[in-house]
Amino acid sequence: MSAIRWEPGLKLHGFAVTAHTPLPELNAELIELRHEVTGARMVHLAAEDDNNLFAVGFHTTPHDSTGVAHILEHTVLCGSEHFPVRDPFFSMLKRSLNTFMNAFTASDWTLYPFSSQNRKDFFNLMDIYLDAAFFPRLLERDFHQEGHRLELADPADPDSAVVFKGVVYNEMKGAMADPSSLLARRLNRALYPTTTYGHNSGGEPAAIPDLSWEQLRAFHATYYHPANAYFCTYGNLPLEEHLRVVEEKALSRFGHKAVDSAVPDEVRFESPKRLIETFPLASEESQERRSMVQVAWLTCPISDSFERTALSLLSNLLLGNPAAPLHKALLDSKLGQNLAPGTGYHDDNRETFFAAGLQGTEPEEAEKIEKIVIDTLEKAAQEGFPAERIEAALHQMEFAHREVTGDQYPYALVLLMRLLGPWIHAGDPVTPLLLDQDLERVRKEAAQGPFFQELIRRHLLGNSHRVTLTLRPDPGQAEREEAETAARLETLGAALCAEDRQRIRAEAEELQRSQEAEEDLSVLPTLEFSDIPEEERPVRALAGKESGTPVHWFDQPTNGIVYFTSHLSTRDLPEDLRPYAPLFCATLTQVGAAGHDYMEMAERMTAATGGIRAGTSVLESPGGLDDFAPLLEVKGKALRRNGEKLFDILEDIFTAPDFSDLERLHTVFNQIKTNLENSIPGAGHRYAARAAAASLSAGASQREEWSGVSLVRLAKQVAALAPGELAEVAGKLRAIGERLLDGGLIRCALTAEARAFDSVRPSLGAFLKALPRGAKEAAAPAGPFAPRPLRTGWAASLPVNYVTRVFRAVPLVHPDSPALMVLSRLLRAGYLHREIREKGGAYGGLASFDPETGLFSMLSYRDPHLIRTLQVYRDAAEWAASGDFTDEAVKEAVLSVFSEIDRPLSPGGRGNREFAHIRQGLSLEMRQSLRGKLLAVDAGSLRRAAERHLLAQWPQSAVGVMAGEEALRRANEELGDEGLRIERI
Repeated sequence: MSAIRWEPGLKLHGFAVTAHTPLPELNAELIELRHEVTGARMVHLAAEDDNNLFAVGFHTTPHDSTGVAHILEHTVLCGSEHFPVRDPFFSMLKRSLNTFMNAFTASDWTLYPFSSQNRKDFFNLMDIYLDAAFFPRLLERDFHQEGHRLELADPADPDSAVVFKGVVYNEMKGAMADPSSLLARRLNRALYPTTTYGHNSGGEPAAIPDLSWEQLRAFHATYYHPANAYFCTYGNLPLEEHLRVVEEKALSRFGHKAVDSAVPDEVRFESPKRLIETFPLASEESQERRSMVQVAWLTCPISDSFERTALSLLSNLLLGNPAAPLHKALLDSKLGQNLAPGTGYHDDNRETFFAAGLQGTEPEEAEKIEKIVIDTLEKAAQEGFPAERIEAALHQMEFAHREVTGDQYPYALVLLMRLLGPWIHAGDPVTPLLLDQDLERVRKEAAQGPFFQELIRRHLLGNSHRVTLTLRPDPGQAEREEAETAARLETLGAALCAEDRQRIRAEAEELQRSQEAEEDLSVLPTLEFSDIPEEERPVRALAGKESGTPVHWFDQPTNGIVYFTSHLSTRDLPEDLRPYAPLFCATLTQVGAAGHDYMEMAERMTAATGGIRAGTSVLESPGGLDDFAPLLEVKGKALRRNGEKLFDILEDIFTAPDFSDLERLHTVFNQIKTNLENSIPGAGHRYAARAAAASLSAGASQREEWSGVSLVRLAKQVAALAPGELAEVAGKLRAIGERLLDGGLIRCALTAEARAFDSVRPSLGAFLKALPRGAKEAAAPAGPFAPRPLRTGWAASLPVNYVTRVFRAVPLVHPDSPALMVLSRLLRAGYLHREIREKGGAYGGLASFDPETGLFSMLSYRDPHLIRTLQVYRDAAEWAASGDFTDEAVKEAVLSVFSEIDRPLSPGGRGNREFAHIRQGLSLEMRQSLRGKLLAVDAGSLRRAAERHLLAQWPQSAVGVMAGEEALRRANEELGDEGLRIERI
């Protein structure tokens, strides 16, 4: 932390302090600064946190859907003035101990954030990011690689057809085939027809080829200037050092410039609109109940902090739980199977919006859905909301504001995302972090009069800027789009003369040479093994018993929140019940309990907790591939003052869950089904890999049954049953609860500040004492698992492919485990990234070894290839076995492993992870030993690991592919005897 008093008016390194605001609820201080020459804006969140973050963002407002902002985000990371190598961003991923590195393109901003716990690493990365953002090379060949290009389909034939290629082109083909993503894009286009939000900043696949390299460079010259820049730093490193580096490395080379990136007000509609859009669906799939309907209003400007807070609360009151009036009215109508994606209040754009609707519906139901939404709003505007519901909504917002998250993204980035929109559009980064004053004002105004009723009338019922959007399936759309692309390519090809074709061929060859060239990466900063922490940071823990049940207590800085985790063994669950465990978990907190119906339970949870959820888990033993613990997990969290209420609710859920309401089960099952279906386009590689892995180990087989294609299929079967046909399923859920929700099976953990332990202990003890105790944890099943490697292709409505190959390797304690961890990073950075992403045009090419499961995987994401990718995997294994890599590459791979295993979690996440380690027998001593062995990995051990566990195990490895059915059939024609067994999900 800095010793300087950062008072307004202080000037240092070209910056002037404009404000200094304490943030006691966040244990931080916010310092605002302005660069005196360029006008660049900067905020620093000073906090006692060594996971320091840096980010630079730009207000980017595209005027078309060519994806210029998105392609530029990719291309600036392909080399810069001081780091003139092909791919410094991905190169630094392996030369760093970063805890996060990425870049994002939103509708009207582009952001480049990273975080690190290592001071040297932090400033190395700051150099890279500043040079990339302000002084990129923006070479034409990099634009062609990342954005789009024309190539000959057969490079050996100068007269062959031409094809489109490019990383972003293929990424957006995949993104725009996802109905949920498409709904969001089309809703933006409908609500904001005259401003930048009406365009697709990521790029429409049909429009991306219209973008020229010159336009890309002009966009950078216009928007990537300090006058249009927003810097953010966070953590315990001194602010003065950040200012010095930003000034010396970037801003000192710029003067002031007027940048017109302002977004005007949207032209308001005189009357509401109804629109119909379509999405591609494979002709083999049923169109029944595949449509989505969304009713949306443009509401207040992002600059009105109080109104935004009020609308967020209103959204919670209307939709926040199954008992909320609009949530209930929509689902009770049976016109759809789930709330439409994006339902709720959105305050990301300059003018915010509210939306509500249904998915799993039919196009002809759109007007009925619209009427339900409006009728429910009219009723709420007349009757208002009970005081206890308003207080519950206020509690939910307080909880979300206070919780220190960070398991998916760094907590600092979560805070930056809260303030970025208001900062860009209103010059106010402070108010989004000072929630209490707005909440208190809402509380007072709601107590004094019809506050929320007037809010509904003002922003919704009396607002003519309304859109009712229907997104329906079109089984012929994919074929039409392919035909249009083919016709466009044919026209382009016909217009090419011999010289043009030779130029295209030469450019492709030059690109390939640049991709394959060995580069001198010594210009990039790096770290050494001496920079790696010698020891893992231990998690403070106490072990004891409460009411006879083992409990682990983890002391963490949770900011006044208590986290409860319970594990219950499912080993004794009969085979006919085991597949239903995920459905049991998904319904357990969505049904009634102990005489309370599901609405009463939902309201109790909203009023007193930050959420209670259940799920399945598989914990493998570090000593054997097929020794695993199948578990039910029930978790809950609450503010410390609500600890007793949390355990009262948990007691009712554990002792008397009620699965008798078949109508409610029918609703929840349909929600589960649609959520799983929605997840496929964005997680095809995970589903494919899980399906392949299931044939290789017992734990992976159980994991696939509970979270893979098997679960999707079961959910679809159960959701297809009418309410009156669900008695048997309800009986299975009841039987699972009777067997598993037992004090003899439960093991618990509680994570909080140590000072909260004594106040929570009585409530936890009372909860545990109330549990029935008739069960004992069963022993692990005897007998080895028989691997049965499969080659399966899963057919779905996808224009791109997800290709995986999985190997059964070794458990964590095996001597080869450290080498395999490093090998996965070496393959990813040293081979697969180049071959699958740079050359192949896929969005991602990955390798992974999970020492806890003992499985080694190679995966591709949004990949235009299938056969080629399978061959790349073979080539990658042979490359690794050849030892054709340098000691520097090995060092980088080791650094990359430590970057992953030392990545910090949220306080609650740290407790959960340590509890899981204790449960699976993965001690701190074992983890510390692994660190030492990782540092000893060398080229020879990597080569031997590749020979032993990849090449030698090739015939026993499994293949899983998720793709369109036609792509799978074409692949099988080439694969012959090694073809894929094609199955539909």
